[in-house]
Amino acid sequence: MLVILFKYLDELNESYWYHAVLLIIPAILTAAAGYVVNDIFDIETDKINKPEGRLVGIKISISKAWLLYALINLVSILLAFMFDISKLMSKGYMFGEAIGAEHIWAYRYTWISLLIKILLFVYSWKLKGTPLFGNILVASCSSAVIACCSFLIKFETQAGIFVYFGYIIFSFIITMMRELVKDVQDVPGDESAGYKTYPVIAGIKGTKVLVYAFSFIEILMCGLYSFLAWGLDLYVSSIVMGLITLSLFYFINTISRAKEPADFGRASKFLKYVMFVGVLNIPFS
Repeated sequence: MLVILFKYLDELNESYWYHAVLLIIPAILTAAAGYVVNDIFDIETDKINKPEGRLVGIKISISKAWLLYALINLVSILLAFMFDISKLMSKGYMFGEAIGAEHIWAYRYTWISLLIKILLFVYSWKLKGTPLFGNILVASCSSAVIACCSFLIKFETQAGIFVYFGYIIFSFIITMMRELVKDVQDVPGDESAGYKTYPVIAGIKGTKVLVYAFSFIEILMCGLYSFLAWGLDLYVSSIVMGLITLSLFYFINTISRAKEPADFGRASKFLKYVMFVGVLNIPFS
C-alpha cells in the first residue's frame, strides 16, 4: 500500500494542476481568514455600518469565530506546506528528504503565506483605522499572492515577465481602489470608533479624487496590456482585459454618482468582480 501511495504522490508531483490547486487554495483560505478576523475586530463599527449583515456576535459567537479563524489558517498553512514539499519532491527529493530541516528556507510559499496572515491580523487589530497605510498593506498582501505564481510558472520570455509584473500591479491598484471605496462606505462606524481612515480625514470628495487617479492609472495599464497582448497573439487575454478597461469607465461613473453607503457598497462589490475576472484571465495570458 505504501509503495502504491508513494507512486501516486510521485505522479501528482509531476502534475501542473496539482501544484496549481495547492497554490490557489491557501490563498483563498488566507483571504477568508482575513475576512473572519476583520469581522471579529469590527463588531462595534459593524453595528453602525452593516447592522443587518453582521455574522459575528449574531449568528456565530466570538469564540466560535476565533476557532474558525484558527482552523482556516491551519488548513491554509498545511496546504502551503504541502505545495513546498511537492515542489521539492518534483525535483527528485524523497518525502523524508523534503521535510528535512536543511530545506527550511525552501518552504518559501509557507513562509510567505504565514507572513501575509500575520500582516492581515495586524491590519485588523491595529492598522485598519490609519489613513492609507492599512490600505497599502492589504493591497500589498493581495499582490503578493499573485507574485507567488512565480513558484509555479517559469517565465522564459520577456512577454511572460511583462504579463507577470502587469498582474501584480493590476492586483495592487484594484485592491487599493476597493479598500478606499470600502472605507468611504464605513465612514459612519469608523468615525464613531475614532478611526482616522483616509475618507474620515480627506472627506468623501477627497477620497473620490484619489480613487479617480488610481482608476485612470489602471485604465491606462489595462488598455496598454490589451493592445500589447493582441500583438502577442494572446487574443482571449487581450479581449478580457479590454472588457475590464471598459468596465473601469463604468466604475468611475458609478463612483461619481455615489452618495450613500449602499452606493459605495455596490461599487466595492463591482471591483471584487473585476478582480476575480482579472485573476481568471491569468491562465490565458
